[in-house]
Amino acid sequence: DVVVSAGGGAAGRDLAKAAVAAARDSSASRRWCLITGPNLPQADFDAAAAAAPAHLALFRFRKDFPALLAAAELSVSQSGYNTVGDVLQAGCRAVYVPFAAGGETEQTVRAGRLRRLGLATMIPEDALTPQRLAAAVEAGLAGPRPPSHRLDLDGARKSAAILRRLVD
Repeated sequence: DVVVSAGGGAAGRDLAKAAVAAARDSSASRRWCLITGPNLPQADFDAAAAAAPAHLALFRFRKDFPALLAAAELSVSQSGYNTVGDVLQAGCRAVYVPFAAGGETEQTVRAGRLRRLGLATMIPEDALTPQRLAAAVEAGLAGPRPPSHRLDLDGARKSAAILRRLVD
């Protein structure tokens, strides 16, 4: 029902920790999946595994991430470029907690734009708590699926075509 992903995991400790606590406080009738990313330190992964409730499955990585999103009711993630593309293609509800440490703005700008388009909810990284995350998940699950959008998600193919034309 709820897929939480922390990208590569190096900067996802707080999201993983909040997700475990939010899942623990949520109804056991909802299944949660937490993908920590391969770069989450082992001690943090072990702590998440020890605290995870029975209805939360914990993984470092899933090869079937796009298919998992397509079957999910809601995605919770940072708002990295690839993850946002996968979420938009899946059409599931989304809650973004954009990475903003060290003055980073890319993910915050992206998540804010999607929020303004009605395609997502956003929790600023410095405002993330298990309670806020749980409330955003419950509100997201209770709301409608996001509206259809006209965002062009075929940038890789189009970029390759442009590069081929330039080379020719």
